[in-house]
Amino acid sequence: MRASGNAVANSAGYPLLLALLCAPCAHADSVRCHIIYGGENFVVDAEPTTQPYRVTGRRIGRYFEFKASYVATPERAAAINLYTYSVVTGEPVLIHQSKHRPPFLAEGPRHGFTGLHAVYEPSKHSELQYWCERMP
Repeated sequence: MRASGNAVANSAGYPLLLALLCAPCAHADSVRCHIIYGGENFVVDAEPTTQPYRVTGRRIGRYFEFKASYVATPERAAAINLYTYSVVTGEPVLIHQSKHRPPFLAEGPRHGFTGLHAVYEPSKHSELQYWCERMP
């Protein structure tokens, strides 16, 4: 009886073990954006999604919001969309957008596949810089 009790206990642990083993897989194909604003460094990670319009942005300082949306499938629609908003008025206003399609190759030894972008918010004379890389 004890053996069958252990077999049940062990089989109950399989879903947990499987989840733990697959957890790193969920992050294996992601994007990391490095943002510099006002002397501070920020990181925004984006994982593949099938619902890009549900991705929320991250507030960067007082005047910016940054959003990274990564659609991996279907292949014909695969893209990484990066959005920078001004939030000076309280409502986000799109001031910069870039779209990157596969293959996401680094353009050099620095600044990932996007290269270094500089986004200027004219009413407050603020600048945000960013670059993004694929996370293996």
